[in-house]
Amino acid sequence: MKRYLLGVLGAIFAAVAMAAVLSPAGAVTESGSVTVHWDQLPIINFTLTPNYATGYGSVLATFGTQPTPTHGPGATAVGSGTVDFGTTLAGDTYLYKYAAELVVTTNDSNGFYVYGEAAAALTNNTDNSVYSVANSVFYLTSSASGDANTGYTPGLPFMQTGGSVSQGAPADSISNPPTITYSAYPAPIAVSSSANNTYYYDYQFKVPGNATNGNYYVWIVYTVVGA
Repeated sequence: MKRYLLGVLGAIFAAVAMAAVLSPAGAVTESGSVTVHWDQLPIINFTLTPNYATGYGSVLATFGTQPTPTHGPGATAVGSGTVDFGTTLAGDTYLYKYAAELVVTTNDSNGFYVYGEAAAALTNNTDNSVYSVANSVFYLTSSASGDANTGYTPGLPFMQTGGSVSQGAPADSISNPPTITYSAYPAPIAVSSSANNTYYYDYQFKVPGNATNGNYYVWIVYTVVGA
């Protein structure tokens, strides 16, 4: 599974122009105040870090003592790489610890909204079979360290976007992730009432019972919008 950032950075400034009119000699003149408006859209800085802490990796949901987290070859190092569950079995459920850290800083005192959606269905890159993201890929709140989640901790499903998606082909690299263009925003996965905040997430992968052998992927795109 691969995780990518869709950042929002921009500012628009507008001012009301002031005009001066010269009056002829002897004319009555009046004076008054002129109001200048300066409007600024929120500036948002957003960083996404996969595998953000030591001990990241997937854990098979088992009774009793949880096994040590492990990860696939795509999860190369703390703070880099992608979220890779590694080898999984159809019908089983896996938790991936320390999956993603989202750090958001803005100049918007009203806060911001965080949206996270799958840009495509869960897809088998081997035979192109597809499966529902909402029934397969989940997120749940984690922590900066000392993650207490287990394979049985309930999560919330990622949904496939209802907006238009660009650059989302399987051949895309980490430098060319997909983006989502919304006509209307969905329900956010996080809401902040302050200008700065950090979020930590684990992921769950419930492998479809009818999943065929192959290499699966799903694009998850995050968007941050000022309140």
